Amino acid sequence: MEIKLSTYPKRKVIYEYKYLENFNGVKDVEETVTELATDRFSLKIILKWFSGVHITIAEIDPQMDQRFFFESSPQHIGLLFCLSGAMSYCNSDRQSNFLSLVKNEQDFNVGRFNSIIFNIKEKTRYVYIQLTEQYFCRVTGKEPIYNIKTAIQKSIKPEIGLVLQQIIQPRYEGRIKRLFLEARIFDLIIAYFNQLLKKETRVIKEDDIEKIMLAKQLVEGDLQKPNSLIALSRKVGINDYKLKIGFKELTGHTVFGYLYKIRMEKAHHLLSKEKKTVNEVSFLVGYKNAQHFITAFKKQYHILPGSLNKT
Repeated sequence: MEIKLSTYPKRKVIYEYKYLENFNGVKDVEETVTELATDRFSLKIILKWFSGVHITIAEIDPQMDQRFFFESSPQHIGLLFCLSGAMSYCNSDRQSNFLSLVKNEQDFNVGRFNSIIFNIKEKTRYVYIQLTEQYFCRVTGKEPIYNIKTAIQKSIKPEIGLVLQQIIQPRYEGRIKRLFLEARIFDLIIAYFNQLLKKETRVIKEDDIEKIMLAKQLVEGDLQKPNSLIALSRKVGINDYKLKIGFKELTGHTVFGYLYKIRMEKAHHLLSKEKKTVNEVSFLVGYKNAQHFITAFKKQYHILPGSLNKT
């Protein structure tokens, strides 16, 4: 078993490690830390693994748009959580089908991504948990179904956020640490099946899922002049009712609730990191009236936007 992270498209290897079968190790929990700084990006990757489970905790800070290539063999069940920033990604053999996550969003997927191209535009922190098929079958008694319909993109609920923080900073050592981490993995598996059951109550066709994900990307890509629901549905080739219902089902947000969320997160980044003025940011995220933007921002973050751009 091997995991490799490289730059893309040059394929310069950043991290490479060969594991024992099923991620078995000598210690109760194996752990490594890798830090790297270049003129294009800096990153810190913490890896933890034990039998059947591999955990990646990564923080990447690019100076410009940066692509990476992630390879894992063999195929695994993947749980991807974006804690801050934003990322877009695709299976390396389906490069036209990019998905994206922003802060506090998750993607439960089953075996879709054993080779991933992913793009980072801003400082981003994520957790990626891989479960081997052997482990998944043992703890659930179910065979994984390698199908896009098993993928679930949702907002990270507070209780899942707490589980992730406990995985990042477990408070135990030795065998108790292993038991603690595995208990948190069980929490995530249960959450996955709970969401899968809810998803199955409203079946969404695979073609429609791809169209809804394309609509999500269009929302993210045009904050200044967003499409109406009808215009958006026409662009992606799905009727507005299916888009409205499916978008909420797959992302946990209405189309315009998601637009508001993305606008506020982008505004926060522009103010705090790039130190742009309130008027500039108001325009860049699509508000014609700066006062309306200030009101919305204060409602979201409970602070005035002008307080963030002061050096």
